[in-house]
Amino acid sequence: MEGSIDLQEVMCIIVDGPYSGGISADIGDEIPEWVVALCDDDGSDIETHTCATYESAMELGKLLAREMKVELVIEAMRA
Repeated sequence: MEGSIDLQEVMCIIVDGPYSGGISADIGDEIPEWVVALCDDDGSDIETHTCATYESAMELGKLLAREMKVELVIEAMRA
């Protein structure tokens, strides 16, 4: 099936950020975003998810790591 990933390849979940998600059209401030990445044994991204808040990224990372029974690596900081 195209677009699916092999979950057997996922060795860790990395939560990272904040990164620039662009500039808000309303107030002109930078919009932070966090990335939750499913990574292989080399640390290369297999699939990534973008979150709008630190808390949502952490929650998603913890959930994925627990469900997939893999290591959670936290490199994220609060904005």
